[in-house]
Amino acid sequence: MTIADHIRQYASTQNAPFQRAGLMQYLKSHHIAPSSAKVALYRLARSGQLQNEGRGLYSFPAKHAKKEFHYAPSEEELSLARQVRVKFPFADFCIWKPAVLTRYMQHIPAVRFLFVDVERDASESVFYFLRGLQEYKTILLNPTEQECERYITTDELIIVRPLIKEAPVVSVHDYLVPTLEKILVDAACDHELLFAQGAELYTIYENAFQIHDMNVRRLLRYATRRNRKDRITEILNTINP
Repeated sequence: MTIADHIRQYASTQNAPFQRAGLMQYLKSHHIAPSSAKVALYRLARSGQLQNEGRGLYSFPAKHAKKEFHYAPSEEELSLARQVRVKFPFADFCIWKPAVLTRYMQHIPAVRFLFVDVERDASESVFYFLRGLQEYKTILLNPTEQECERYITTDELIIVRPLIKEAPVVSVHDYLVPTLEKILVDAACDHELLFAQGAELYTIYENAFQIHDMNVRRLLRYATRRNRKDRITEILNTINP
């Protein structure tokens, strides 16, 4: 049983918001170090699996109270989107940061790059345009797995990739952003997102399904377009959402 499992077990036995001090005492009785307990508690609260009520109080959200996912682009992303829109007014593109996945992860890496997913015919032109802005140290165009291993570090960079046709995206502030279904399928497909794969991928899916309402049909439809339907179905059968 993980530390997070111990916390969830304790929280599920409480009929009202519980004190952090009481939780820590419970975890101490199970020989869990306070430092490890604090990290696990922070991650559960950050991911929405626990609610921080303030003044050291936490509560366990009801299972049915799932939140709708909304991708909130930063001012940096919106600024970049505005520049791309001015230069390429007729190209569809979707700008987003893969760091959004870390809220569902157990082991949280430093992820500082962003994607510009743009329709294939415009991808090379957008790449050269972004290089001309000179705001980022590195800009990659549809990188290979080897290039990802070589260049994706903790430094800020942009990765320009083809936007898959009929990818599930929505409009926010008049710009396209990904739905959670797109983010989850991309996490299972793309070598740029290696940090989210392996055993961590199951944790991401399980936490995402626990926290958010999910459109499984949209998820599987996009997975089919990415030739990953069998892989996504296997994950869903494993976590049993």
